Amino acid sequence: MPVMPRWPPTLGLIDSGVPPGVAPRPRLARFHSPVGADPEDRLGHGRAILATLRHYLPLPPREIALYKLFEDRLTADAAALAAAFEWHAEAPPAWLLCSLGLPRADARLGAAVARLRQAGTRIVASSPRFGAPVYPAAWPGVIAVSGAAGLLPGPPRKSRDGRWYACVWATRGGPEEGGAWQPWQMGPPPPGTPPPLGGASFAAAHALGYWLAESVALGSASSGEERRGLPERSVIIRDENAERPGKGS
Repeated sequence: MPVMPRWPPTLGLIDSGVPPGVAPRPRLARFHSPVGADPEDRLGHGRAILATLRHYLPLPPREIALYKLFEDRLTADAAALAAAFEWHAEAPPAWLLCSLGLPRADARLGAAVARLRQAGTRIVASSPRFGAPVYPAAWPGVIAVSGAAGLLPGPPRKSRDGRWYACVWATRGGPEEGGAWQPWQMGPPPPGTPPPLGGASFAAAHALGYWLAESVALGSASSGEERRGLPERSVIIRDENAERPGKGS
């Protein structure tokens, strides 16, 4: 069942794509590739991000706006990242997940971030746990999330400096593969299991997945968001079909 009206889309993504078989229309709310590519992920990062988000709740493709920034490698310059934010600002989503950052502030990117925030979009951006700040995570009003190897999936933790920490490991497989071994489980993995994916980008996905699921559970803006582990003044996602039993796709 949908977790939010189809327009605007629930979630904006800037990544390498979605699992094979998801057409840009009508299943995705919006899609764009600056090089004219299809939405299929050939690098594995976008699929792992979606699997991590879906560890917490069903997230149908029709509620996702995807800007396919990565095609051949997981790198991008300031102009490319700014273009992705500008595209999302044309139809601002409720939430935007940015799983990369620039080592220096960029004026064009900053303007696009400000435009999205003015429209009410909650931007969740990955941030390295140690070292110099990255952008957009370092800007005020952006929800910065770092990975902590000792944290399990679940509520992210907020530090004194305002940064959030969440599980660093990517979820393996989607909801249909619930029996897959996960990196946070005790004991060695089954023979032949590929090395786990980890990093701040997956921590950001864990945090956002949890907040999305909690938003659905709350159902409407109310006091006590911080007590439920949600960022202050979070966007609450309304489940229009809550009265009808069913399971999301």
